[in-house]
Amino acid sequence: MGRRAALGGGAALAAAALAACSGSGGASGDGTRVMTTAYALSYLVKTVAGDSAEVIDLAKPGVDAHGLELSVSEVSQLAGADLVVMIPGFQTAVDDALASHGSENALAVDSVIEMLPSDAAAAGHDEHAGESAEEHAEHAEEGSDAGGEEEHDHGDTDPHFWHDPSLMAQVAVAIGDRLAEIDPDSASTYRDNAQALSAELEALDKELEELFGAIDGPKPFVTSHTAFAYLAHRYGLEQIGITGVDPEVEPSPQRLLELESVIREEGVTTVFFETTASPKVAQTLADKLGITAAELDNLETQLDESVDYPAVMRSNAEALAASWR
Repeated sequence: MGRRAALGGGAALAAAALAACSGSGGASGDGTRVMTTAYALSYLVKTVAGDSAEVIDLAKPGVDAHGLELSVSEVSQLAGADLVVMIPGFQTAVDDALASHGSENALAVDSVIEMLPSDAAAAGHDEHAGESAEEHAEHAEEGSDAGGEEEHDHGDTDPHFWHDPSLMAQVAVAIGDRLAEIDPDSASTYRDNAQALSAELEALDKELEELFGAIDGPKPFVTSHTAFAYLAHRYGLEQIGITGVDPEVEPSPQRLLELESVIREEGVTTVFFETTASPKVAQTLADKLGITAAELDNLETQLDESVDYPAVMRSNAEALAASWR
């Protein structure tokens, strides 16, 4: 679905939902209801809330969360939720729904943490291409065959903050404070859980810092799209995207030739594709260069309920580290 279609569809759904939930000032039934729009957000809210709130994640397992589409009932749920934890600019349908019914019940992540600019996703390899960060980002987007109408508009910021555990820790505390305001009877539970989770995430951050810090030299890695800028920024890695921050953009032949040159120059051993992206381009590129193609979990959705956020972060870090050893 193109952006214009999504905008129109989102507005229509929001209007229908408003009619359906007219007069309701909060979640239906007893208890606190929280809506989230990506797995990482759901992980935070469920851990902080425990059994004191119902948490509904709109991101479908294994489905690219960028292109999230909402049914009339889901828009109605957003309108009636006690809290919506979301990332502005990440999903057009969510932005449109909140714009239509009001965002008083929303906790926007960018009000809690400092988001990276969207062009930072392409900035890791600038010095090798002889370009500024802005020129490289522009080049990455222009070097695609996809039309602008099919791209997701993430605005000026990169939404993939969850690849930095220290930022996740800050958001966890903010969620605890907001839930405590909404449900004072359980305030101590929310705040205690948030502080405990924040400490765990800070410990994870230190663990990853030690892992990456133990590896000498440059740490370049190639990914399907530049979803890992926060990881690269936090730990001093070099992200090289086959495409930019939009996963639907297809690389041009010129971009693929450029990547071949960069991969040889950097001695890259692995081309990574993501869990919600097709491995075709990454595999083709790796096969042509005689190197490995491997998977990184972008954590937009949860693929296996037995594997949580910290486990995936550790798995991703180990996969990256193995590519440099």
